[in-house]
Amino acid sequence: MKTWMLLWMVVLAVAGCAGGVRPAADDVGPLAGAAPAVAKVGAATGSGSPSRPVPVEVTPGAAVLLPADDVGRMESLTPPLRLVAPAATVTVEAAGEWDLSARDDGLVARVWRVRLAAPPPLAPSADPFLTGTGSDQPPRDAATTLWLDTGSERLPVTRQGVDEPVVLPCDELPCGDRRPEVHLLAAATADDAAPALVATVDGVDQRLDLRTGDVTSSVSRVAYDRPTSVPVSVPVWPPRTIAVRTEAQLEAEFGTGAGDLTRGGLDVGYGGHVAEAYLSPFDRYEGWAPPGHAWLVIRVDDHLRQPANTSWRAELDAAASWTVAHDAGLATPAYPPAPSNVLAFLVPDDVRSVTLAYRPTGTVGLPLDAQYEFRAPEPLTAEVPLP
Repeated sequence: MKTWMLLWMVVLAVAGCAGGVRPAADDVGPLAGAAPAVAKVGAATGSGSPSRPVPVEVTPGAAVLLPADDVGRMESLTPPLRLVAPAATVTVEAAGEWDLSARDDGLVARVWRVRLAAPPPLAPSADPFLTGTGSDQPPRDAATTLWLDTGSERLPVTRQGVDEPVVLPCDELPCGDRRPEVHLLAAATADDAAPALVATVDGVDQRLDLRTGDVTSSVSRVAYDRPTSVPVSVPVWPPRTIAVRTEAQLEAEFGTGAGDLTRGGLDVGYGGHVAEAYLSPFDRYEGWAPPGHAWLVIRVDDHLRQPANTSWRAELDAAASWTVAHDAGLATPAYPPAPSNVLAFLVPDDVRSVTLAYRPTGTVGLPLDAQYEFRAPEPLTAEVPLP
């Protein structure tokens, strides 16, 4: 009996010196009649009550994503907690809390089941064959870095066996091809900590309170409050033509021997249809929309037809050609569109309908710098209801 007691004391002493706790496979179960060790998020485990070991390894000063093995004694969160970032939607589905009875520093182990999945649609896919000519801005890096704020320290979220912070890549919107991943996020925090999951994008934090589910930030919340994809059912604009120069006018200016430069005159066609629309908190060139606002991102196809005389090239002045009218005022495109058929307008995030107006305005030019201005006589308009 004395030998058995000595061995048991050695086992307890080793457990008390360990930096973590035993995995679930080593768990022999709680004592009969013991109080459950899992508490609601933010609630302290009963002091002095026997508790099961944490089912994953927990290292103080670290927040680690671990394989999402089946872990009992976790409480499902209803509704789940969400962080919506351009690169991913981060959903916290369940949480558990365990005493670290082998430690004497007042820390408890917290574990959350976290799902990383594709974000909601925020922009149309970029067409590499439709590049604009007016914008020299590089696309914003919409990658998302995850952190766990314990209240006393901000810990980078890492993967098991990797020291670098987890970064969810998104070189350019949209970033919707992410496959779902489910992980356990484990950390040791003070018993009275108010932990928060933080997503950093383009230098801006969104903070998810892991007790209440509240999201706080200094940017648009439209992705939490409204659908981002806008069903489009507006009529097609039939083709129209702007007569820029007649053949006779061109011959008078270039001479009768100018050949292809004058043949057939000079016309610009326009019309088209609204193909896609989004209410987005983040634009590929402008970044985050401010609080209370959203980017209305619209793709309009077949809106400009180049002159039949291929010696000439029409260039559209987007700011003079496109407007969006709503109850609070008028918006013009945020930047020279690149690609040329994707437009972004800053609008209030509670707008329920807008009027898109298109009055093509621009120039038709030659490599020799001959320039002619054009402007449609009347705008084409479309009412776009928003969900």
